[in-house]
Amino acid sequence: MALNINLSEQSYGGKKFRPAPQCYVEKDSNLLICITPWGKSDIADEIVDSIKNFLTMANEDSEITVPYARKQNLNQKGNVLRMAIIMASERIYKEYNKEEYTAGFEIFAAIQEGPQWTYVSCGQPSFIMNRQNIGNIPINHSLDLNLLVPKSPTTDPLPNQMLGLGQHPPIQYGNIQLKKTDKLLLASRIYLPESFYSLKREQFNLKSITQTLAQDSVDIPFWLGFIDIN
Repeated sequence: MALNINLSEQSYGGKKFRPAPQCYVEKDSNLLICITPWGKSDIADEIVDSIKNFLTMANEDSEITVPYARKQNLNQKGNVLRMAIIMASERIYKEYNKEEYTAGFEIFAAIQEGPQWTYVSCGQPSFIMNRQNIGNIPINHSLDLNLLVPKSPTTDPLPNQMLGLGQHPPIQYGNIQLKKTDKLLLASRIYLPESFYSLKREQFNLKSITQTLAQDSVDIPFWLGFIDIN
């Protein structure tokens, strides 16, 4: 099944600042990359270029040598994508953060191979799928750090996990078999409330989700990316 990836975005400002992900779609290779930069906002293009360059080299040389173990539960493209993100993280660390922390980033990236979608992520945005007759499924759910720290204001965005800060980044990854009727959402917010997971299938769209999250709290900023795979 060939997927045609289209991304529709929606941002809500709230009363606090949250950097919105910068997203890149390559339809020829069915590659999606969403980067949320913290600190230096202009590192996103540099990260994307680093990832894309490694993917190109790996496609040209399947025996390319890298200092990272392959994961048995990831396919070839998924392993290459994971390695490309680790290398981009190390590059940002060496160029900007060896002396003091000045730049970091959260990331969600996905690539298609046949009917399978492989994702690699660190931090926000969360990845949620709506499947017919099942409901809203958190495939990869990320929370901000302040939600996990007692007495911390829940309205102040604070990343829990970031890349570019060290040589062993906390990266999540997985595979899903997509159906053409699946609806896919990326959501960058401190947390997703119960009212979001109660949304019915016909309400799983940018307008209804935006209204639901804003009604939960007018103070909390968020970003949504609705992925159309048809």
